[in-house]
Amino acid sequence: MYVGDTPEPDPGAELSLPAIEASITRIAAGLDARFVTAGEALAQAHVIVEQLVAELESVLNALGRDAAEAAIANMQATADRLERLPQVQAARREGLERIAKGAQPLRHQLGQVMRTLDFLRICGLNIRVAAAGQNGFSAFADTMSERLDLGEREIAGIGDDIEQLTASIPALLEVDSQLGEECARVIPQVPRKLAADAAALQRHQVEDAGRAARIADVARDIRTKVGGAIGAMQIGDITRQRLEHIALGLRAVIDLRQQGDPADPAPVLLASGHVLALLAAQAADAIADFHRDSLRLAENLTGIAPSTAALLEIKAEGAKAQAGDDKAAFLAALEQSVADVRAVTTKLRDADARAQRLGASTSASAERLAARLRIVHRVNEDVHLMAWNTDLRCYRLGDEGKALAMVASEIRGFATTLATVSGGIRASVETLVAAVSALRDPDAVPGVDPAEALAASLACIHDGAVRMRAGMDGLEAHAASVTGIIDTTSRTIDCEADFGALLRQAAEQLALLGVPCDMPDEATAALLAPLLDQLARAYTMASERQVHQRFAITPPDGVPPSPDKDGRDDDDDDGLF
Repeated sequence: MYVGDTPEPDPGAELSLPAIEASITRIAAGLDARFVTAGEALAQAHVIVEQLVAELESVLNALGRDAAEAAIANMQATADRLERLPQVQAARREGLERIAKGAQPLRHQLGQVMRTLDFLRICGLNIRVAAAGQNGFSAFADTMSERLDLGEREIAGIGDDIEQLTASIPALLEVDSQLGEECARVIPQVPRKLAADAAALQRHQVEDAGRAARIADVARDIRTKVGGAIGAMQIGDITRQRLEHIALGLRAVIDLRQQGDPADPAPVLLASGHVLALLAAQAADAIADFHRDSLRLAENLTGIAPSTAALLEIKAEGAKAQAGDDKAAFLAALEQSVADVRAVTTKLRDADARAQRLGASTSASAERLAARLRIVHRVNEDVHLMAWNTDLRCYRLGDEGKALAMVASEIRGFATTLATVSGGIRASVETLVAAVSALRDPDAVPGVDPAEALAASLACIHDGAVRMRAGMDGLEAHAASVTGIIDTTSRTIDCEADFGALLRQAAEQLALLGVPCDMPDEATAALLAPLLDQLARAYTMASERQVHQRFAITPPDGVPPSPDKDGRDDDDDDGLF
């Protein structure tokens, strides 16, 4: 950049306006080519950094979001449930034994009911014989027989339901026995290993997420610096435009000198000297601005290199931390733990499914049993009513009804027995239903296969690892590309060797030739006014207008010339500058 001191002018140098104009034009074209190339390179670097930031944000999403956390939580929950499995299995076996044990007295009670109904049926026949068809006792005996038939059917149905309920117990005991053997073999070490591997992987992912977040912060800083450098690249275009305007002014001065009156050269010399002084001031101001902003640009570019190096340093930290226990090793350990657990969860799923089916079957059986017991209860009430009706009729018959009264007394006794046994059956059924409810694992989720849930969790973690690896793998390539572009750009915009001396020499020559004319006469003012107006119209930078203002002339009428014929101010054209 322009860091050297301005040398003393060489008195022997050839002061040729066309040569100065040609030199400035070449410098403007050279600056434009270099800064356009550098700007395109920085734009490419900005795209690369944007891609890098997007990939790193993808890594953060892969490592620190709900899906991966839920997957690991599912593994830990599965491990916790497996570790409690012996208690669940013991409770299930106890429940099955209670069901089998509770079915035995129920069978005996059902047998008692059936025998009682048989005795009642005999009582009904005795009534029919003793009454000999008198006083409607035959119809009474027929009704009683119908109610007893209904009771027998319902009691037989209860027996069938109980047999159906207990029929699945041996198979369940066998499955539960296999599950118990599996539990003794793998618990607690297998579920604890799964929980430990999942927790270790989670800690590993948290560390990776932290490194990825630090790298993303550095990448965003690089993006900001590259964006700032792209904005600072405008100094190249600004300087080019200002040099082109200086060259335009030189051509106007050359034309003015060629069109001057040889008989009176003073006005031309005064006017051209004043414009050359203005152009020299514009050149000096342009050089100073370029020197200042190019230094700022160089500092901005220089600051990018340490940031790109920091990206690789942070990644290297992760590589050192993972030596001997990298992510692949963690995943391999987790996969093995899941495989070890899968056999247990398959048996657990089978036991759960059978217990759920038994529970559902028992619930349906319990509803049927309850309905049947209600019917038996009504039959019992009907028998009691019939016994009391028989007593009343026998009382009216006097001595003739004594034999029937004895039968009615037996009916009441059997009805009482039937009520007592029915109450025992109801209590036994309630005990069976409670025992079946105890078979169910409170932590089991209906319709969820633990093995499938583990596989889905492992797939989710694998997906996050793949995305993390993809995001981090491109880091070195991106950093190298950005570093290369920055190095090339820095060399491209370093114009000191090629243009520095030439530009300073042109500015010095203009300063030697320029002589400000503070109080021009009318003839000189007449030449200066259109020339200065032409230059003012060409300006696109506020800084050019500020320099120009110092060389504005006051015409004889005392009214300063407008920078634009229609009185407009072009400051809005270059508000960024």
